[in-house]
Amino acid sequence: MNVIFGILSLTLSVVSAFYLQLPTFFLVLGYSWSHNYPVKRWISRILALATFLFFINTAPTLLTLFSVGVPFAFFWFFSLFNANPNVFIALDDKQIIKQKDRIYSENTEVVGYTDDNGYSICYPIDEIIMPRHILNDTFNGNPLLVTYCAGCRSIMLFNPIINGQRLIFDVVGVHRRNMIIRDLQTGTIWQQGTGIAVFGKLKGMQLEFYCYQQTTLIDWIKQNPNTYIAKESDNIRKSFFPKKLLLKALKKVTGKYVAPGKTNLTGLPLREKIWGLQLNGQSKAYPISELKKITEITDNLGGANIVIKYNPNTNQIEGRNKTTNEQLKFQNHWWFGWKEFHPDTAVWKEEKSLLL
Repeated sequence: MNVIFGILSLTLSVVSAFYLQLPTFFLVLGYSWSHNYPVKRWISRILALATFLFFINTAPTLLTLFSVGVPFAFFWFFSLFNANPNVFIALDDKQIIKQKDRIYSENTEVVGYTDDNGYSICYPIDEIIMPRHILNDTFNGNPLLVTYCAGCRSIMLFNPIINGQRLIFDVVGVHRRNMIIRDLQTGTIWQQGTGIAVFGKLKGMQLEFYCYQQTTLIDWIKQNPNTYIAKESDNIRKSFFPKKLLLKALKKVTGKYVAPGKTNLTGLPLREKIWGLQLNGQSKAYPISELKKITEITDNLGGANIVIKYNPNTNQIEGRNKTTNEQLKFQNHWWFGWKEFHPDTAVWKEEKSLLL
């Protein structure tokens, strides 16, 4: 009996320690596993402790007690600290300084955003976006949610207001090759790559997606000379890992490993950089390697005639729906991050388009 209680207590302690990481590798756990995870995690901790006490009550040998007790204690206490929100600390607008001083290198890669009034801001990726993953910002008086999934290199900017309420988000984990996040107001779980609420009170709702550019600081400033440049304030609690170490680890791991998903990833190399576009229920990926061959594209997507202009020197892209004159909203991803949630996507190629 002591063997059963020993194995069970160890298993539960490991589950408690890696609670938020498990759905990354075991998709069968689903989104509900992450919903209300603080409560569920405490239940697993209590069960682990209870089974360990039962194990002790079976009077195990000293060697058995040591063999089970040491790893049990390690994983149980590790569970109190190992949480993705403690590694990727989401920032609020009070922790994000907006200035016009150019404190970063001109080759710093940034995400640039321009609001409806023509005011611009850019967020350096390595310096602030990647190590935080989520920025709950306010720009020019309007809420702005900046999200980044390092696992699939997807950047999404959203309007965080749903039903008149501003939502504040933090990181939960990875599911289906893409980051999942939760809002602190309702606890709903959202898929970062789509902006859709996948589990919880707001399930089925979708965040409004904003246009952005991904380029270098110098190229963004050339187009937006009065831009604000974001930086972290100094009063942010420390992550478990130093920023440089975290960035190095993220780039190394994500450059080699692709998390499990539900979609066949054929069509392009897994880490092919693309600008993705969804329009009228249809989607298309525009590989940057193909876009570099031509600067202006006339295409048809979802029954709409569109025109796209791409600058191969700066990676800046813009487009219009020729029928409605609406601005097109592109998304920057690695191929597998886009394909996972757009399984029927077409792929644009110079002179022709392929359906994969």
